[in-house]
Amino acid sequence: MDNDQYYKNRTSRPISKELAFPETEFRHRIEEVKKVMDQKGLDALLITYPPNLSYLSGYQSFGSCWYMCMILPREGEPILHMAHLEVGPSLLTSWVADIRGVRWAEGGEADRLVGIVKERKLEGKRIGVELKRPGLTLDLYEGLKRGLPGAAFIDASEVIATPRMIKSSAELDYMRQAARITKKGLDAVFPVIKPGVTDNQIAATLYETMIREGSEFFSTQPVVAAGHRSGIVHATFKRTPLQLGDTVILEFGAAYQRYTSAIYHTVAIGKPSSEVEKQAKVINEALNVLFRAVKPGRIVHDVASEVGISLKKIWPDPAVYGYSIGLGAPPTWCEDLCYIREGIELELKPGMTFHSPIGELMPGTPGVGFSETWAVTETGCEILTLHDTTLTVVGV
Repeated sequence: MDNDQYYKNRTSRPISKELAFPETEFRHRIEEVKKVMDQKGLDALLITYPPNLSYLSGYQSFGSCWYMCMILPREGEPILHMAHLEVGPSLLTSWVADIRGVRWAEGGEADRLVGIVKERKLEGKRIGVELKRPGLTLDLYEGLKRGLPGAAFIDASEVIATPRMIKSSAELDYMRQAARITKKGLDAVFPVIKPGVTDNQIAATLYETMIREGSEFFSTQPVVAAGHRSGIVHATFKRTPLQLGDTVILEFGAAYQRYTSAIYHTVAIGKPSSEVEKQAKVINEALNVLFRAVKPGRIVHDVASEVGISLKKIWPDPAVYGYSIGLGAPPTWCEDLCYIREGIELELKPGMTFHSPIGELMPGTPGVGFSETWAVTETGCEILTLHDTTLTVVGV
């Protein structure tokens, strides 16, 4: 049995679908993306960045490191071309009817993808590829160029970014559900944090609570950085017992239909130092400045400049004060679509969603940081994870 017949047999049986949205919403997204394709003069788009592929097809899986490609022609129906192990999840979660596979142990992804492009008579056309996104390997790209010498390959890394940045009402509802679960995790973890407890025990409480309350597998694993590890960016739990004088950095977010709303919070073990108290106060003042500054129609640069002024006491130079968050796949919930920083001339619009972790993490000192996940509204800002962001003190 050849490869095509093998997958035809595997995808021909009826299966109960688990679509996160109605097919009409996915088709609306496709039409919005095609408008951007028209602006760039693209005849087809090869989508290899897992979150973008998920956004348009509905596909959900923790296997986001495997080969995958959505072939989106300007005319006609899309095709999902997936690694062998991801054909099942594609059948379960995607609305796309034409799903084809590549046996993962055999390779040959580029040759088979070239065959599909030729089948659609696109070999001499302008084809968009996501050159600046994870998912498109050098081997795959070189294989496409060899197999399609007459095609013009155009960088289309940002084509899906524009429509994806504006969340629909259904997407925002999922983010509110994720926020509800995330806050349950925060409430559950406070009583656990005390001297002698390890960072692993804290992480276990976050995992157990959020999963019990309805979270799916996480896009980013819960971060718990305690003791000397709290001052290290992206350090996390590693069997570290808490001691008086430590701070504990918590950064975590539940996933609901792959949408995440995250929280970043600090707990002090025993009476905090005056420096820790000062940093916590300045960071929270900066978050309040951010939330007051956010309005539809404002430019990101201007908002970031206001936040930067409020942080001069601890950060002399401009920094990043947030990033777009929403639909995610392991290993990150960051959408990598927009950052709240100076120099970004993007206009804020209702439906944009961001996570704003602002922290002072310096190796050798106790880390301090806080955040909320928020959405731009018609009149300002909705804080999805609204909670008490003041420094939590335990063990006194």
